[in-house]
Amino acid sequence: MEVSQFIASVEALHADARRRGLFFQYCEDESVRGRHLHINGAPLISFASCSYLGLETHPALVGAAIDAVRRYGTQFSVSRGYLSIPLYATLEEKLGEIFGAHALVTSSTTLGHQAAFDALMTEKDAIVLDHQVHASVHRAATLARASGTKVEMVHHEDLGRVVEVVQKLRRERRTVWFATDGVTSMYGDVAPIALLQELLDLGDNVRLYIDDAHGMSWAGEHGRGSFLSRMALDPRMVIATSLNKAFSAGGGALVFPQREERERVRMCGGPMTFSGPVQPPMLGAAVASADVHLSREITDRQDKLASIIAHANARLLEAGLPLLTANETPIKFIRCGLPRVSNEVAQRVAAAGVYVNVSMYPSVPMRRSGIRVSLTAAHTRADVDRAVDALAGCFHEVLDQEGIDAEELDRLFEKSVVADLGKGRPSRPPRARRTPASGQRLKLDLEVQRASTIESLDAEEWDEMLGRAGCTSAASLRDVEAVFRADREPEHRWRFDYVVVRDVGGKPLAATVFTTLLQKDDMYMRAAVSERLEARREADPYYLTSLITMTGTGLSEGDHLYLDRASPRWKEALRVLLAEGARVQRDANATALVIRDLIGEDPELEEAMLREGFAMVPGLDSHVVDVDWADDDDLVRRLPASRYRRASKQSLQRKAMYEVRELTPEAPGLDFACARLHRLYLEIAERKVRLNTFYLPPDLVKQLVHSEAWEVMTLHLDAAEGGPSDGSPVAFWAAHRSGGHYAPLFGGLDYRYVGSHGSYKQLLFQVLRRARALGMERVHLGMDADLEKRRWGSRPRTTCMYVQADDSYRASLLREAAAEVGLG
Repeated sequence: MEVSQFIASVEALHADARRRGLFFQYCEDESVRGRHLHINGAPLISFASCSYLGLETHPALVGAAIDAVRRYGTQFSVSRGYLSIPLYATLEEKLGEIFGAHALVTSSTTLGHQAAFDALMTEKDAIVLDHQVHASVHRAATLARASGTKVEMVHHEDLGRVVEVVQKLRRERRTVWFATDGVTSMYGDVAPIALLQELLDLGDNVRLYIDDAHGMSWAGEHGRGSFLSRMALDPRMVIATSLNKAFSAGGGALVFPQREERERVRMCGGPMTFSGPVQPPMLGAAVASADVHLSREITDRQDKLASIIAHANARLLEAGLPLLTANETPIKFIRCGLPRVSNEVAQRVAAAGVYVNVSMYPSVPMRRSGIRVSLTAAHTRADVDRAVDALAGCFHEVLDQEGIDAEELDRLFEKSVVADLGKGRPSRPPRARRTPASGQRLKLDLEVQRASTIESLDAEEWDEMLGRAGCTSAASLRDVEAVFRADREPEHRWRFDYVVVRDVGGKPLAATVFTTLLQKDDMYMRAAVSERLEARREADPYYLTSLITMTGTGLSEGDHLYLDRASPRWKEALRVLLAEGARVQRDANATALVIRDLIGEDPELEEAMLREGFAMVPGLDSHVVDVDWADDDDLVRRLPASRYRRASKQSLQRKAMYEVRELTPEAPGLDFACARLHRLYLEIAERKVRLNTFYLPPDLVKQLVHSEAWEVMTLHLDAAEGGPSDGSPVAFWAAHRSGGHYAPLFGGLDYRYVGSHGSYKQLLFQVLRRARALGMERVHLGMDADLEKRRWGSRPRTTCMYVQADDSYRASLLREAAAEVGLG
């Protein structure tokens, strides 16, 4: 997914959450003290704050902030590279006492990461990222890559593989860093200590970079953090933490075992010299907070919070709520699955007077969203009881209505907890409790017809629904099934699942064919990204490829989703259809479900798809031409721009140089002819990576020659005009014909004749002439090559696809690849 596509999908999801009053809201209180606030006129108890110890209203911190602003003003606007106010030195000295190490205060945790990576990691080193480490660490790694540092990523749900990755890199690089969170910000899981120790044991050039921002203050001696309470500071570690959150001031801090490294980052870490400092009021509050941390009071607050956490764990489990992990952290994550379920639960809980956060994509994988409950020492047991009662009062009802059961939640989150990884120990969340149905499950009296072959369906009915556009007529699907069989190589081993959803009278309301196949993850990425990945695939052909379930087939393009939008029940039918797609995906162990090639501007459908947990991703324009001209001259006259008419007249003038033939089953030397056409196809496929797919198999052309739904047309250049002396074709196309629609889906070119004789332009011209000769109504010229197609009067149709991926790991890898391309 390109960055622009990623932003579009996130924007759509967040806009929906905003409409529901869950994201980007304002509290309406003139004064906020502790856990009570108002949103949209409603009084709420907040379980959203990351101020885990409730220090933000501590009189000592408030007083110190006031005193500092009186002494130093609202800001001291000088880079720390030149000058700092005395509060900095005081704070760093106290932090050093808290951590028993050398501390460096940074303007923010994010800028701290950048400063550390900038100064400690060079072209001689490598960084391995837990793919769910905080986004700010990813950002710092991207900047380090620009300096030549090698960056790799390991799937959070396969984190045990990091040992193998680090072991390999440590032989190649001076130092290998592994970066992960001490406490994950959304799930509240903790770092796998045994696994981290295993990494350190690999060799002296292996180091750890730990972001413990969400572990600070509420655990450890003097509040030094959750991570250091479970693993002693090693000389090969660097700890990053936050002075916001539980510390309740501002800025961030880096903790170093060696003073030399602290000084190197202080002097060489870019943000330490070019970014502004922490401002005096927050420095004053931070010094006061450090004093609290060095006093007995911090232990009292930690103990109070620990009591609240233990009570919450017990109550949440007692209520049968699917807690991801019942550990000692103040972050409690209630598994929901799809974003719509989390949104609905959060809205109902708010109506009961409790404010909680929804964790959804991209903070967590799309289908692993949930409710984030943040506990603080300011909460009481009565507050916790009220929150649990509110959650229990609606949660099971929502899941029942949405048709989600405990087994589904267990499957989705099976590998999300990593705390116990290492030394061969398993790691999985507690099993969700099966709950009795409330009797309010949404009853859909719709019938589902399933088939694994088109032969099991009524061909006439199918063609009426999906036979015209998309190259998915019944006859075409028979051909596809014949070629892409279970005994083929992995990329040509396709699984077909046909689904028709009917009302009680048997009338189809929704239908599609789901194809599960191996696909290149960069199929829709920029050509430059695909070219970089193809170079990697020379040694590893299946690098960054995934098994996906999608509508249509790998030999189709267009709208493959039939919906009877005239029916008042079309949304119900769509929901059932998508549930069947999810079942197919799950059964096939595919990584994503993709509903592709839909019209881009359809707000009603977009809203329905967002509710089902799909992210809308903009697609490429698809080009169509209506066959409404009288003859060749009329076609050229109708072209919309003079520059297009001039270019097309050249093809018209060259028409006599070419001959178009249909390749038929009776043609002599058919096998040789088909093999030659496949070579022409490869000439395009090897150059065209804007739509990057696996190559089609050599026997496909012959299958289509025999097809009643397809035709294979060859373009021959007269030898007298410089064409091949043996009369072999210089181009060809394979087109699907059905219901007045003509779709040349793929073809081939002998590139020796493209520039000199305009063979590609001639091919497009002859495609249009052929469609008119056959009496077709519309030609589908497909995606890509926009300029050439516009020259023949094509109308671009904006398309999109809806994607529901099991997790975000591969999307993260693609963004990493795109970043490498961007860096040259």
